[in-house]
Amino acid sequence: MSTKKIQYLSKYIALSEEGLVPRLECPMDQGLLMPNIDLNDTIYLYCLSCSYKTTIGSSRYDSIKKLVKSRSSD
Repeated sequence: MSTKKIQYLSKYIALSEEGLVPRLECPMDQGLLMPNIDLNDTIYLYCLSCSYKTTIGSSRYDSIKKLVKSRSSD
């Protein structure tokens, strides 16, 4: 299940690079937030430049998944 969530987040980031959805930006330095999974299968976003980290809640994930499904042709 977590792998599928990472795939949706990666697809969302790709769509944001095309300007089709808002970017997931770091609140500290407006860098791009990247998805990852910790050892407990918790999905989080992190900033490469400043090490900011935040977990993805179910409502935020659901809204991202909905946007990906509405914008992608897959």
